[in-house]
Amino acid sequence: MNVHRRPFLSLIACALLLLPGAVVGQGIRGDVTLNWGWLQLRPFVRDSVLEDGVSGSGLQRQLADGTTVTCIDGDFCRWYEGNGIRQDITPFTQDLRFAGWTGVQGLSFHGQMRTRLGSDDLWPRTDQKFDLMSGYLSFNRAAYQIKAGRMYRASGLGYYNFDGASVVWRGLGWLWLEGYGGWSLARGVNAPRNGDLVTESDLLATDRRGLLFGGAVGFRGGKVFSGSATYQREIRTDRLALYTERAAVDLRALVGGWAFDGAAAYDFAYDQVNDARLRITTPALAGIRFAAQGRHYTPFFDYWTIWSAFSPVGFNEGRLSATWTSRAIPLLVEAGGAYREYEDTNAGPANTTVKNDGWRGFGRVYWSPNRWYVDGRYRAENGFGGARYGGDLILGRYVGKGSVSYVALRGSATETLSEFRVGERYVTGGAVEGAYDISEANLTLDASLGFYRIEDKNRSLSQDWTEGRATVGLRWRFNTGGTR
Repeated sequence: MNVHRRPFLSLIACALLLLPGAVVGQGIRGDVTLNWGWLQLRPFVRDSVLEDGVSGSGLQRQLADGTTVTCIDGDFCRWYEGNGIRQDITPFTQDLRFAGWTGVQGLSFHGQMRTRLGSDDLWPRTDQKFDLMSGYLSFNRAAYQIKAGRMYRASGLGYYNFDGASVVWRGLGWLWLEGYGGWSLARGVNAPRNGDLVTESDLLATDRRGLLFGGAVGFRGGKVFSGSATYQREIRTDRLALYTERAAVDLRALVGGWAFDGAAAYDFAYDQVNDARLRITTPALAGIRFAAQGRHYTPFFDYWTIWSAFSPVGFNEGRLSATWTSRAIPLLVEAGGAYREYEDTNAGPANTTVKNDGWRGFGRVYWSPNRWYVDGRYRAENGFGGARYGGDLILGRYVGKGSVSYVALRGSATETLSEFRVGERYVTGGAVEGAYDISEANLTLDASLGFYRIEDKNRSLSQDWTEGRATVGLRWRFNTGGTR
């Protein structure tokens, strides 16, 4: 360790050495990441004219140039244009992740924090300078584990974060049981549902925090079978109503090179399966591995939101893919597609021409001779509401040892069509990107710079323009010692 370049870590290390012998095993390791970005946006601008100056009648009318406007009798006709003055935005975030050992056997602490010092005011959540994403104590033994603090849990129900505690018992080896509970946080926000972040963005936000309780059971039969089942219930703190009540099952089996994966999530309040899927992957046959998946999906919304009242429509989908790899040459080829059919909305005219099905296809070719690599990808999707076609082509070279350091050129093109508006949009552009790892200094630097041309067809009010984007990231890894 270079004590001149890392005086702070040297100070910590010296302090640990002065601790009593019983706690010499103390240590902290983690990383600090600085992420700076630059992007150009052209925001929507609201415009209006007096209602009596627009010909026609009714709520929806058209201006002389074809612009569709919304009119209120005796008031104004209003519309939005996407041709506002271009603005440059510079977000800047700082992340700290760490795990530490106290010297007491099995007792550790973990955390992940984010600050937004120096971000442009136009960037979302800039006024929230500090965000504790997770921070908890963990006491681990061979038969059980106890956690307390702010944590998140991933299961077949998705990602949920909460302030509370969890207990896992695995005394039998092949079977484990878990119970957890605490004050729930809005998903992806790290804040209570009645906090400012939610109430300022939703006029119908709830006025009470939530209490989350759940349990899970899981098993593992060697390397062949494994699975888990989870039940989770979330209520208001005044216990007058539910926020969520769901259950999920996940199963996996490996039989003779075949892989079988199944999962399902069930919503008790609406008595429906939100997500159910079965995926089968074959062993490699002549270097080709096939995969088939069937899925049913219906959107789920927390009970406090108004969206649950609209009875979201689900879909059924089948997906096939094949992946070929060669040992003789460093080549990977992947191709696949899926077909989706939406359920009946039971609303609107019976003879509507709106699509109720869709398809998508994708493909990839990755070739890596010596230290060079070429990565080409194409994707196409056509379904309810619109269509999108496009792809990326990357030419790069790995630098130094491993595949962490690299430099590459990226080209991208995308065409977007919408069923509910006239015209198409084309986005084409390119970027240079790369990363460099300085192992002896525990530093990794990555950066990118790109420009993208945005062109609209058959839209009389749209103006073509070029958008620039850049990112710079610096990650420093630290370890005070005493860790295993």
